[in-house]
Amino acid sequence: MTEQALSDVRVLDLSDNVAGAYCARMLADYGAEVVKVEPPLHGDPARRVGPFPADLPDPEKSGLFIHLNGNKRGVTLNVASKAGRRILKELAAGADVIVETFSPGYLPSLGLGFADLRPLNPALVMTSITPFGQSGPYRGYKASEAGVFAMSGRMHPHGLAERAPLPYAPDVVWRQVGVTAAAATVGALFGARLQGIGRQVDASSLEALAGNVDNRPLFYAYTGVKTPRERWPGGIPQGAYPCADGYVVFGVGYDVYFRRLCDAMGRPDIFRDPRWASIQARTRNAEEFEAIFIEWLMQRSKREVFELCQAHRVMCAPVLSFEEMLQDPQLKARSFFTTLDHPGVGPLPAPGFPFKMTRTPARERLPAPLLGQHNVDVFCKGLGYSRAEMARLREGGVI
Repeated sequence: MTEQALSDVRVLDLSDNVAGAYCARMLADYGAEVVKVEPPLHGDPARRVGPFPADLPDPEKSGLFIHLNGNKRGVTLNVASKAGRRILKELAAGADVIVETFSPGYLPSLGLGFADLRPLNPALVMTSITPFGQSGPYRGYKASEAGVFAMSGRMHPHGLAERAPLPYAPDVVWRQVGVTAAAATVGALFGARLQGIGRQVDASSLEALAGNVDNRPLFYAYTGVKTPRERWPGGIPQGAYPCADGYVVFGVGYDVYFRRLCDAMGRPDIFRDPRWASIQARTRNAEEFEAIFIEWLMQRSKREVFELCQAHRVMCAPVLSFEEMLQDPQLKARSFFTTLDHPGVGPLPAPGFPFKMTRTPARERLPAPLLGQHNVDVFCKGLGYSRAEMARLREGGVI
C-alpha cells in the first residue's frame, strides 16, 4: 500500500483537550504513527463526553473521543510517577514529535520539559498548546473555549447590536487552534529534519484566534474605526433568509453580484431602482427590498434557489441539516464521509479528511483505542519490558 505523507513520523500525544487531540489526529490521518498517552484508570476526560449510543455514557463509546483519536494507538501511563517519568523519557527518545497541553511549567517540574528531553533526542519537536502561551502575565491562567474567543477580539462584534456578544458553536475555536498547531508542528518537523535541530512550538490559543479568523482587528489597526456589532456587515442581502423548505445564505454585497441576483429573480428593474442602485441605498432601504426578496424565496426550495443563483454566478448556499449534508452530492462525489468501524459502537459514518493529497492520501487505518489497548505493543514490543514488569507497573498504578 502507498506510504502516506507522514508515514515515517512518530508522535506522542499527551494532550487532554480538543485542540491537542485534533492536532495529533491531523498528523495521524496523514500517516504519522501516533501513540495516545492517557492516565491509568479513567483515561482522557474526553471519554466522559458524549454523544453516546442510546445516550448511555460509556468511556469506550464517546463520540468525541472516538472522532478525535482515530488512527492512533493508545497506552496508559502515570507521567507523574517516578517509573512513569522514566518510561516517558524512553518513549520520547524514539519520537519525532510530542504534543502536550499541560500548564506551562508542569512538565519541567517533573523533569520532562523540552530542555530535559532534548539531550535524549536533539531533533525532537515538542508542540505545547495552552490558552495563553509559555510566557507573559497570563501564562499560568486557565481559559475555556468561550474565554479564549472573548479575549481574541472576535467575540465583541459577533452577534446583534442590541444583544450580548455571541460565541462560536462548541469546539470551533479549539479545532482552529488544533489546525494552527498542526501546521506549526509540520513546519518545525521539516526544520528539525533539515537542520538536525529540534524546537518547541509554543502554540497560544489566544494568538491562534487573534487576527487569524477575521479581518476586523486589522481594519481597526489601520483605520481606528471600531466595527459595530451587527448581523452582517456590508450590503444586502447578506446572511440567512427563509425559503419554501428551509434557509439559504447569501453574500451579495457588491453591485455586480446584486445585479446578477436581480437577473436570477427575473427582476432586472430592481437594480435600476434608485432605492437599491448602490450599496448605501440598499442598506438604507433594506426592509423594502427584503420584503420583495423573501416573497420570491418562499416560492422556491433551497435547492432551486441554490442552483438558480449559481447559474447566475451569485454567491448563495443552502443551509443543510446534518442529514442533508450526509447526502450532499458534492461531498458524496469526493467520498468525504468514511465508515468508522469501532469495537465499541460498530460501523458509523464519520466526517473524512480536510484536504486530499494525490499520491499520499489520508485514510482510516485504526479506530480510536480502547483505554490501554496498546500497552503490550508499545511497552513490551517497543521498549522491551517483560510481562512481569508490566504486571508490577500495573499494580503500582504506573500504567
